[in-house]
Amino acid sequence: MEKRELLKEKIEHLDIKKYNVVPMVDAMNEMAFQARNLARGAKIFDMMQKDKDCVVFLTLAGSLISAGLKMVIVDMIKNNMVDAIVSTGANIVDQDFFEALGFRHYKGTPFINDNELRDLSIDRIYDTYIDEDDLRICDDTIGKIANSIEPKPYSSREFIIEMGKFL
Repeated sequence: MEKRELLKEKIEHLDIKKYNVVPMVDAMNEMAFQARNLARGAKIFDMMQKDKDCVVFLTLAGSLISAGLKMVIVDMIKNNMVDAIVSTGANIVDQDFFEALGFRHYKGTPFINDNELRDLSIDRIYDTYIDEDDLRICDDTIGKIANSIEPKPYSSREFIIEMGKFL
């Protein structure tokens, strides 16, 4: 198989504004297991949004951007639904910044020979592919940013600001 064949279907980011999931999530209140927990969580989140004294921390872990959830996070920020974000570096650097540089994540499958992917310079996050050549450019860009700023200790926030200036 050729690299371009495996990297042809781009992951599309979900525009949650196109859907009204409220009735479905509310109906999950009458269900069991994680469906009922999802409805309970949605109710709690709604209460948090209505409480003006409530501070909402959004914690991000796992491959959320590469999975197509970037716009959900963006909309939460734009609509003041969160006050602070705590995230793993992978979501920020190898996913969001990566896409801001013009690179994409691609639909794949977990049922493939990883040696074949390695030979084609394709990385895999479960069922998602990344062009290793693009990822190296992203990593090199982060290195250039780090080398271009004053040598001193930086907080994550300060370094992310430098990444934003680069863009």
